[in-house]
Amino acid sequence: MKKIILSLSLISVFNISSAQEQIIRSEKIDAYKKIYLTEKLNLDKKNESKFWEVYKLYQDSLKENYRQRRLKYRTMKLDSSNFSDKEYEQYINDFLSYEKKKIDLRAKLIVNLKEFMSLKKTSYLFRLEDDFRREMITKLKNNNKK
Repeated sequence: MKKIILSLSLISVFNISSAQEQIIRSEKIDAYKKIYLTEKLNLDKKNESKFWEVYKLYQDSLKENYRQRRLKYRTMKLDSSNFSDKEYEQYINDFLSYEKKKIDLRAKLIVNLKEFMSLKKTSYLFRLEDDFRREMITKLKNNNKK
């Protein structure tokens, strides 16, 4: 009995430390992204705070949209032959709604950014997001090889 309790305790400690490590890693990536975008967009102090307020709202909305979709389909197995056509139709409709929501969020971001930032910088932001994502993927691959 003591061994079982000890084993469960160790597993719990490992899971907690693993979750904390993931949060720290996420915070580091967010901080690096903030520095990266601020530098590349050449934001002045006045517009920097406005930008990050609008951009954080956009990022939080995207994360929530993704979280809702993930929770809904966590247990769903697409390779299941038990699905009816109606279930597949519902899945496709939900997927399209999810994608439409992403587009709507991006459109709202553009409208909000146009109030204080040039269209050129707004357009450049989307390219920078892709560049940042690729850079992070490369760094993670290199870290995993070591």
